[in-house]
Amino acid sequence: MADKKNSSPEEGTAPVEGDPAPLPADHPSLLLRIFFLRSTTTDPLNTEFQYYSAVLKMFGPALSREGDRRYIIPWIRKLFRPAYQSSLLREKRNRYLAYLTTSLLLDEAVDIFRAYPPEGPLPSLDSVRPLNLAAAQWETDKMWQDTLQNLPDDFQLLDCTVHEDPDECRKDHPFDKILDQEFQLFLYLVKPYAALLAGGAERTRVAAWLQLLCSIHGSECCSKMKAVRNDYMMALLGYMQDLRAAGPFAEYPSWRRLKPLAEAAKQAAENCPITDPTGCYANEFLAEQPMPDDGAFCYIAITGDLVTSNLTQT
Repeated sequence: MADKKNSSPEEGTAPVEGDPAPLPADHPSLLLRIFFLRSTTTDPLNTEFQYYSAVLKMFGPALSREGDRRYIIPWIRKLFRPAYQSSLLREKRNRYLAYLTTSLLLDEAVDIFRAYPPEGPLPSLDSVRPLNLAAAQWETDKMWQDTLQNLPDDFQLLDCTVHEDPDECRKDHPFDKILDQEFQLFLYLVKPYAALLAGGAERTRVAAWLQLLCSIHGSECCSKMKAVRNDYMMALLGYMQDLRAAGPFAEYPSWRRLKPLAEAAKQAAENCPITDPTGCYANEFLAEQPMPDDGAFCYIAITGDLVTSNLTQT
């Protein structure tokens, strides 16, 4: 690789000295060798990269078809080369990883991932023509449409919590299509987990959230509100994979206003802090433990916030 002080690394360059030796393309353990690269600064591209790394580590080895794994392994090996950690190539790397992650969530190798990656530099994804494939199951799922049809007749759309100017809100629609496609996929992934929730009250609360989020649709809702909706769906999907509705989803939604997820998460943490031994998190922990004949369980909560005590007041 070229000296980083004078030039940027080129795509397709060989790993630098000290990198792990390449494994054969059909080696089953290669998918498990995904490393989190730590950055000295907080960078959205690195945070996004860590998310894709975690998804690939979880879903890559679980692909149903051996033939798909044969193609996916070389793609992962290429995108995790040191050259793609450079500032000039990280965005392209993340675009490919986002596409690859979506492919794995569908449990199949799709489109360009049905072949081996090219030996040289990867072309821009904007220049890649997608193959003509039949619509995936998530694209034809009718849950969103059915939910909208079952809304009460007197249901009113949520107020926009992003724009102060109504005219600006009405003009904000540049990303509607991609945001709606993303929501459709998340909704399809959430559905089976929501059905597995044990408590009837919790299932009802999650259904209320899904109903509210589905109501943010069409040209009457701006792109920024749809982005807020998708933030909630991504968070809900994470909780549903653990079969629990926590954080903002521990309470029923407001039917008038959907605040940004960061504000809702902060308020939820204040209403039910993990350091409260009588709170819901401690109760959930204790409920999952077997009943001991002797002894006791200890609930320890770790938080990044400084807890007020006699020690901190002196």
